[in-house]
Order: sequence, then structure tokens, then C-alpha cells
Amino acid sequence: MNIQRKLWGKAEKTLQPLADKKNPEAMYWLATITYGSSIYDTPKAGKMLIEAAELGNPYAALFFSPDSRYCNMYFKNQCNEKWVEKAQKLFVEKAKTGDVRAVYYSTILKPDLTHEQYINAIINAADNHYYYPLVEYSNILRKSESSNHEMKEIAIELLNYARFYNFVPAIESLMKIEGKHKRMNGSIYKELMTQGISLGSNYAWRGYRILSIEDDSLSEKDKYIAAKATELFNGDDFAISFTHPPKEKEALIAANKKAQEKVDSVKKIIFIDGAHYQVLY
Repeated sequence: MNIQRKLWGKAEKTLQPLADKKNPEAMYWLATITYGSSIYDTPKAGKMLIEAAELGNPYAALFFSPDSRYCNMYFKNQCNEKWVEKAQKLFVEKAKTGDVRAVYYSTILKPDLTHEQYINAIINAADNHYYYPLVEYSNILRKSESSNHEMKEIAIELLNYARFYNFVPAIESLMKIEGKHKRMNGSIYKELMTQGISLGSNYAWRGYRILSIEDDSLSEKDKYIAAKATELFNGDDFAISFTHPPKEKEALIAANKKAQEKVDSVKKIIFIDGAHYQVLY
């Protein structure tokens, strides 16, 4: 949850002791939040990712895929197809336990994968409430130059299907579509933003603090509460400097309390996973 909310310090404090004990999952997540932070941390994180892969974390192995943007950006010499093969084998083993994500990745990483198998894997994942593949496929359809109007409409329908099940990345994709068409003040965008805020979407919270400080109908106190709530939620203090906190001590305490209450009302739902930690806005 701390990683999802970009509260890196809290996440690192929890993960470091586990990583020191060679817990491969903790090593993987610790590496993902540190590999791009400094010249010192990057090689250290790279070694940790390799060790996590060797200890059996399939996502760590998948990180070193030749197609991985982040591997090519930070560890280009390590990107190799052998890691994809290792990831696939590790996912096959995890799939035996009924892990829905592992079932999906053990299928799509097959070297002889057909398009029909790929589509069926997406459908199977969605049937088992794992909607990332559906969202990714929808975004590919929507952005592809070869997609016709009907295909792009299908993509929107699929995103709304995942949104119906409160899947945050689908909500964020739909918000971006509205934003692309300059409809941030429209009812659909605001409805999506409200839903996203309640489910812990960083992207929705960013939209909320931007629209709040630009909303002339809000009082200075309400703008401060929106900015303070965002800071408490995920450490984003950008909007604070554009607001005027209540000057009276009691009024400030009351405003901070209201901001905290808004944060506390957010449902604690984890929507990132080992293959999608980069989607943090």
C-alpha cells in the first residue's frame, strides 16, 4: 500500500529487514522503489533484482526481459531472453497453486503463443477478477493506428467493464481519455475522479487537487483541505503552496482533521502488482 501511494520511506522501512533476510518478494519490491534513485542505489538494486529472480521471484526475472523499458534504461547489459524463460518456468510453478496472475503470465510468455491463446488468457484473467490484461489490451486497441472506430469503441466498453468492478487502472485510463478531449470539467470526468479518489487512485487525487485549487467556487479553506488531504494521502504537497491555510489555530486543526478524515475514507485496495508497479501517478 505504501508503494502504491508513493510513500517510499515507509515502504523501505518495512521492506529492508525482510530483504536483509533474503525474502525474494521483499527484495524485489525494495529494488523497484530504489533502482532509479541514485548512482549508488541503481547497481545495488540491480544485484538485488537478480538475486530475487534466482531465489524464485518471477517478476524479478521478467524485469530483465529484452523488451523491458526499465531494464534497457538502467541495466541494458543484463537484459536477456534467458530471464523471460526463467520467469515463464517460475510462473508455471506458481500457477499450480491457483495464482491467477501466474496462470496469465505462464501462458502469454510461451514462445509459441498464438493470438487466440493470448485473447483467451485475457478473458480467463478477467473472469477471475484480474483486470490488468483487459486494460492493457484495451489501451493497445485504443492507441493502435490499425484500429478502426468500432475497435476503439470496444476498447472503451472493456475499460468500462473493468471500471464497473472498481479496477483503478481502468478508471485512470478513462480519465485520461476524457482529459485528452479536454473534458476535465465534464460530468463523466468528475464521476470517474470521485470513484478513483474513493479507491485510492493517485491519478484521480492529482486531478482532484488541481481542479480544487482552480475552482473559484471553493473557499480558501476548502482549497487548503483538498491540498492537505492529497499531501496526507500520498505525500504530494504541490498544491499546498497555492493555498492559504486558516490562520487561527483552532480553524487550522479543524481543517487538518477534515483532510485526514477524507484520507481515512479511502478504501485500502491494492491494485498494483509485480508487473505493474510503474503505473504510479
